[in-house]
Amino acid sequence: MGCCFKKKPKQTLINNIDQNDENNEEDKDFNSITVKLTYQDFTPLKLLGRGSYGQVCLTRFKLNNKLYAMKVLDKSLLKEKHQELHTKSERDLMIKLHCPFIVNIKSAFQDEKYLYIISDFMQGGDLYYHLHDQGVFNFELAQFYLSEIVLALEYLHKNNMIYRDLKPENILLDSKGHIKLTDFGLSKMLNSSNERAYTICGTMQYIAPEMIFTRGYDNAVDWWSLGCLIYEMFVGKFAFQIRKTTDINFDLYKKKFNFPRRMDEDAKDLIMKLLVVEPKNRLGYGKNGIEKIKSHRFFEGINWDDIWNKRVLPPFIPELNDELDLRYFDTQFTDEPLESFTKNMRARESSYDYKNFTFITDSIKNELMTAQEEANKNDNL
Repeated sequence: MGCCFKKKPKQTLINNIDQNDENNEEDKDFNSITVKLTYQDFTPLKLLGRGSYGQVCLTRFKLNNKLYAMKVLDKSLLKEKHQELHTKSERDLMIKLHCPFIVNIKSAFQDEKYLYIISDFMQGGDLYYHLHDQGVFNFELAQFYLSEIVLALEYLHKNNMIYRDLKPENILLDSKGHIKLTDFGLSKMLNSSNERAYTICGTMQYIAPEMIFTRGYDNAVDWWSLGCLIYEMFVGKFAFQIRKTTDINFDLYKKKFNFPRRMDEDAKDLIMKLLVVEPKNRLGYGKNGIEKIKSHRFFEGINWDDIWNKRVLPPFIPELNDELDLRYFDTQFTDEPLESFTKNMRARESSYDYKNFTFITDSIKNELMTAQEEANKNDNL
């Protein structure tokens, strides 16, 4: 997750997904949920990653034997860093997102020490891993990933949300080669398309200049981040070499880029039109700005309806031997003994209770209720 600090002090979601897709499950009345999940309902298998406030592990849900990613957040650390409301906001945003290119939350629950968020297990790893493994992407692969990313950002923007942390680490691949955005801890839901945000947040190498040097900004900051991402895909390094906040000055953003000699000309043009300091002159700005991005020469030949419905075969499909193949994850974590995960789960108790944090999708809720009914029948025998 990127940094976040203050500079100064709902709309209905669109729904274009097939009604049978579980991505499209609606928000539930939390008070009507009579079943309850606990950490004991899952079997931890491998550590996948570790962050500032907790860790992520691969787990198997005992009831249906399916694999999920479990994010475990330490309440005491969240309280210490004043992240309680920020974390609750992330959970609230995630249950409202129904997009084929955004990670689905399956469940959320808590105990005295921890918050648990259960979501899709994306077996293909993240784009950071693949980009650093390959150095750069070829045109076909970059165009495919970027077309799915553009549709994910379009979905968020049409729902008055700013993502604010687009980077390779937050772009995951599923086992079939499609991408999904993850980590909405820094995202912002606006009340209207005219509202502006003021918090300076994100990862320094991808932060738009107006976030730092002007009074307020809109979703155009995501298009700047997209330009930085495209540069990284084709060049293999950051567009802006920023290591700390003191390195930032306005002139830094006016640099002249030295592109590789054989780099695709349409990719160069798209980058230069996205990395424009003045937001109003940036490609993608405004109500219909997304259409200018989608019609850019870089995306020539893309059928956006086919991309949305995943009718396009990904140029790269992860090579996987079985459902527990973790070759696309950092061995720094996956090689750790499982005891390291449970050992770290010894947080101090926190008195902060996250109201209405519990969430369960219909599919899992129905499985739990069926299991309860079977258990009751057996008890009555």
